[in-house]
Amino acid sequence: MIIVLVIFVVHFLADFVFQSSQMATGKNKSIKWLSIHVGVYATVSLISFFVLANFFDSYVIAFYWWATNVVLHFVVDFVTSKITSKYWEQKNMRLFFVMIGFDQLIHNICLMTTFFLLKEEILLNNIFNHIVT
Repeated sequence: MIIVLVIFVVHFLADFVFQSSQMATGKNKSIKWLSIHVGVYATVSLISFFVLANFFDSYVIAFYWWATNVVLHFVVDFVTSKITSKYWEQKNMRLFFVMIGFDQLIHNICLMTTFFLLKEEILLNNIFNHIVT
């Protein structure tokens, strides 16, 4: 499914390519840097918002998906950045990279769960509307 690929590519761009070194190293110590990172993430992920608005044929549903994932991104990074920074400081590169991978796994689960839940909700609404009318 192309839409899933778009979501993953945009997530990669938003979470890695457009994240500065200051954001990456500062987000575990400072809400300011975490907020800047999530702000950049939110801005870049607007690409997914517009793609999903077209896919769902609804800006409202796409907005729910986008806003939910921006908030979830903040929460996930708030927790995982603190854990990864400890492994980095301990020079435990194995667990550091395991945690980076786990962070991405959680992000991807959030992105896909919200996508498929909204898709299912639309399908159920369409079925209900078809039965009622």
